Amino acid sequence: MSFIKKRAPTIKPLSDQEIKTVLSEFNRSLTLIADKSLLLNNLTSRIKQLVPVDRVIVFLFSESSGCYIPEEATYPELLRGITITFNVHGKLFNWLSVNELPLSISTQHDVLEFLDPHEQTNLLQMEVDLIYPLKVMNQISGAVFLGKRRDKLTYNNDDLATLSLLLNQAAFAIEHSILYEQQKERITKMYRADRLAVLGELAAGAAHEIRNPLTAIRSTIQYLARDIQDPIKAEMMTEVITEVDRINKIVQGLLSFARPSDLNASFIHVEEFIMQLISLLSSTLKSVNIETEFRFLASNPTIAADSEQLRQILLNVFMNSIDAMKILEPWKPRILTIKTENTLSKADSSPMLALIIEDTGCGIPKESIEMIFNPFYTTKSEGTGLGLAICYGFVRGHHGEIEVKSEPLVGTTLTIKLPQNKNNKIRSNEV
Repeated sequence: MSFIKKRAPTIKPLSDQEIKTVLSEFNRSLTLIADKSLLLNNLTSRIKQLVPVDRVIVFLFSESSGCYIPEEATYPELLRGITITFNVHGKLFNWLSVNELPLSISTQHDVLEFLDPHEQTNLLQMEVDLIYPLKVMNQISGAVFLGKRRDKLTYNNDDLATLSLLLNQAAFAIEHSILYEQQKERITKMYRADRLAVLGELAAGAAHEIRNPLTAIRSTIQYLARDIQDPIKAEMMTEVITEVDRINKIVQGLLSFARPSDLNASFIHVEEFIMQLISLLSSTLKSVNIETEFRFLASNPTIAADSEQLRQILLNVFMNSIDAMKILEPWKPRILTIKTENTLSKADSSPMLALIIEDTGCGIPKESIEMIFNPFYTTKSEGTGLGLAICYGFVRGHHGEIEVKSEPLVGTTLTIKLPQNKNNKIRSNEV
């Protein structure tokens, strides 16, 4: 019995004219694309055109985590399967920074052995064969990780020269797109803060004006109800008082949004705190078939915070996720994922604890994302629209950050970052 060994496919290299055409088209796109994700998607596509490779992953430096994280890949399934990050102080990126050269995994065995064991494992897991650094202003802003060529040969000098022409231009374009993204985010946050500050002033004035006559109405109804003997009329009076109390609750919510109470800070182990809250919600989660997953990655999960406000923030977010998932078709997955990790503030790079709540619910339309923190904005038939507005005020009062990312029919991710100052001091509340 004989075995026939399969030959690697023969790949015809691109002509110089074809390479020039691809590079020229990419250069034109750089003047038209400001969005980072579109730019990275275009880059990985061009790499596949120029080099016979299927597996391409782009890692970029993240200021919030202090690591290089995967941002784009040649196909979505590959990116979703990667949870690997590389530390900025690790040996891999240190070598790339010092040498400013591509690293060939299959030929530079001495460099591979020099790397940390976990870095070697990560590279083998991703089936990486070539790493090309992205350099901007003498800083390594990221790197492009390429798998093996389709013909299983090692990358040659022509490949490296072509990649150099493409990636040197791409590095600056990516850096500009990141700066554009950061500036856009700052402007959005400033606009939101100003808008909510104005709404807060209006809410405070309206709440005070409503509360005084509301108190008089309730007292009058209670007084008149004493003389009513008719059970039907008595029940109507009870319902009116219930509605008055509901209005009073909304007014109290407005005041909580406009003028949050001073913080009563204490040390909280956030992961234990989360588990306690999930335990309280266990019957609700079970009744609508929602699974919970926990990924507690924070090395220090302790913060100084107001426990009552933190409880209200998390319960509100959890209940929103539950409501978004319980309306799904029965066959769709219903998963609530809660993560913690140590990170840095985007504003001043101070240490923060990130609480990340992900659900597989109905999602939020793009045009509604900027309105979800507005008072009275709600998609629920019985909601007041004050829950997330109050949460926003509480988070800001802790000098934290909150952001939402969502995709309709896919799910929502809400990230709350709370400070971890060295002395764990909490200043007086502000909105």
